[in-house]
This record gives sequence, C-alpha cells and structure tokens, in this order.
Amino acid sequence: MARWRSWLSRESHKLEVEGSNPSCAPNLKLNKMSKIIKVQEIVDYSVSTTFTKDLGLFQVKATIWSCVNECENGYDNEITETELMFILNGKVCKYLGFRELYEKLYGVNKFNEFRDDLVVEFEEEYFKQSPYKTK
Repeated sequence: MARWRSWLSRESHKLEVEGSNPSCAPNLKLNKMSKIIKVQEIVDYSVSTTFTKDLGLFQVKATIWSCVNECENGYDNEITETELMFILNGKVCKYLGFRELYEKLYGVNKFNEFRDDLVVEFEEEYFKQSPYKTK
C-alpha cells in the first residue's frame, strides 16, 4: 500500500496534456487577414403604446406592450400584454375596487365580459395605428 501511495504522489505531479499547442508550433501560419462575415442580425423592439377611452362615468387607460421583430416582409408584431386602468372623477381606481363596483352595478361576472371586450377593442385599435406592419 505504501508503494502505491508513493507512486500516486509522484504521478499526480506529472500532469501533462498531450496534443498540439498552436502557440508553441513554430511553423503554424495564421491568416490574420481573413474576413469576418456577418451571418445574421435580429432587430427587436419592445413597444409600449397607451390609449384612453372615455365611457362617460369613467375613463379607461390601456397600455399595450408588444414585441416587434424586423423581418424580410416588414415586421412581426406580437402583443405580449394589455394592462387596463380605470379612472373615476380624474383619479385612478384600484383594479379590485373598480371590479367590485362594476359587478354591484351590472351583475356578477359582468366585469370579466366588459374587460375582455375592452382588451379586444384596444388591441384592434393598436394594430390599426401601429407603424410596424407586415408589408
């Protein structure tokens, strides 16, 4: 066992990697004038667009977040999120408070329908007005 340990300790200090080492090769010629070729460039934009709509008793402010990618035939424009804010008497309402008020006025689960209709309406308007269109 002692013989094995002494051999192991001697061999562990002989860490050599076999193979070629380009920095040590005297006859290796590197072409320093080779061209770098651009293969691809992807241009992405994160776009935030805000709209408002006056509904008489209150106003709705919608912020639409989208990701726009430049492509061969124009742009690929994808909405990632639509955020609604409700404004009553010029003050921003808490979302849950406005939802509770709306459902007390118009009925249970009516707010979800109202919200979904607003989101569709704002997103359609976004695509109408967006300068990032597919050609």
